[in-house]
Amino acid sequence: MTENEEISDQERQILLKRLHKCLFWVGEQIPNKICIKGKEVNLHEVVWEIVNKPKLDKDDLKNINLFLELLHDKEKEYEECLEHEHLNCDEAKELFDRAAGVMRAIMDLRELTISSKRKVIFKNRHICNDVNTDEWDALTEEINKNQL
Repeated sequence: MTENEEISDQERQILLKRLHKCLFWVGEQIPNKICIKGKEVNLHEVVWEIVNKPKLDKDDLKNINLFLELLHDKEKEYEECLEHEHLNCDEAKELFDRAAGVMRAIMDLRELTISSKRKVIFKNRHICNDVNTDEWDALTEEINKNQL
């Protein structure tokens, strides 16, 4: 297949099946930026800030759950595009990588919402007491104002 040629249905199905394999997201890179509901989100930075925040309070956990819903919607959007859009090989690979990266972010954040896993994570990590959470704080403000 040439670079500009649309991917075949078989190639499309292979990519979609890979997205649903157990633990496929391990080692995937979280995208630096994604667009959610028309707003650019520095996804990699936000996830880093949340994971490295010294302590998560009830509001953080509530906002993480709201953010997870937005990320699930974004991942589904990527998956639907991968399933239905006219894509060449490079576009399909890029879309697959973005979907996989969003799923990685979802998995990283989901663990923080489970009390027992959060305790283990916080117990076994290097604590960053000086984490600057500007991106996360700005994002939670937008989430809570229903602007995102």
